Amino acid sequence: MGGVQLNKLGTLSEKQGERQPKEKDWDRLTGVMKKNIAEKKIAFKINERRGGTLFLCDVDGLERINRQYGHQAGDECLKQVAQILSFMISPDDILGRSGGDEFVIFMPSCRDVQQAQEICARIGNRFRANRGKGNIPLSVTVVHVLWQSGLTYEKLFECAAEKMKKQREDLEIQKEQKDKEGEHYIKDVRQIRKELIEQIKKPGAYCRDYETFKSIYRFLERGIIRSGQKACVILITVVDKQGRSLLPQEKDVLMEQLGKNIESALRIGDVYTRYSSSQYLALVIDTTEGQTDLIVSRIKERFLAGRQENNILIHHCYELQPAQIGERIVGYTT
Repeated sequence: MGGVQLNKLGTLSEKQGERQPKEKDWDRLTGVMKKNIAEKKIAFKINERRGGTLFLCDVDGLERINRQYGHQAGDECLKQVAQILSFMISPDDILGRSGGDEFVIFMPSCRDVQQAQEICARIGNRFRANRGKGNIPLSVTVVHVLWQSGLTYEKLFECAAEKMKKQREDLEIQKEQKDKEGEHYIKDVRQIRKELIEQIKKPGAYCRDYETFKSIYRFLERGIIRSGQKACVILITVVDKQGRSLLPQEKDVLMEQLGKNIESALRIGDVYTRYSSSQYLALVIDTTEGQTDLIVSRIKERFLAGRQENNILIHHCYELQPAQIGERIVGYTT
């Protein structure tokens, strides 16, 4: 197996089975990979490693820099951003320019939220400690998305772009609030409501990543101490007719379909998440263990519609108990 070699500003050539980037593959201004080349290499890494984190870095105020200092100064800032980012990645990471003022980094070894957050903070702090050439203020906004089973590069980038958009909107809201400091406090409450309220686009359950699902679970577990509300967790597994695990190529199609069926079969107040390559977890509100069979029956009916197989979904469940201080053991039923 050929090893990974550095090319230009700390960016990568690919392993055996992938050609090394040619001169035309590098972005002329910044010296990092062009968008399409970086996308191919990241997609290859995702398939190879089945894990990692995508970081999207957006240069703050580039249009303002261009207007105030000129486009040549803006270009110099982009070069400096590319150079600093290249100093902050490892030989196994991939760095590319994904847009005019955007850079993308894929780190296959970064596989948990805390580590990703620390990397985002480190990149942001590095730029706050530096000024561009000519003493131009230089900063970067960074967001991250952890790879999960079934996600392609396109989906990862789409999620990162959405997070970046939300981050920019939040920063803009904060700026507006600061500019209007001193106005009546009732406006603050209205702004908070605007930030927090969800615009529901369609009926059905709420799909979240596993870490968010876990936070919702624990919040609800604490809440039922006072409310006494009933809730159940259901683990749904896709298997073949003999109860065995499916082949990888079979799982992808079936899991995508199952996710849609779960979303449509559950209610707006329910939450579900992809738990493994062949499993979903659902958190169903106002439900007891005795009612979960009916819920799973609805899901099975939709999932098996038009299929010949009759036994490719199994499920287990348990009812949430009020959170307690100290260790406890929670059982489940089949």
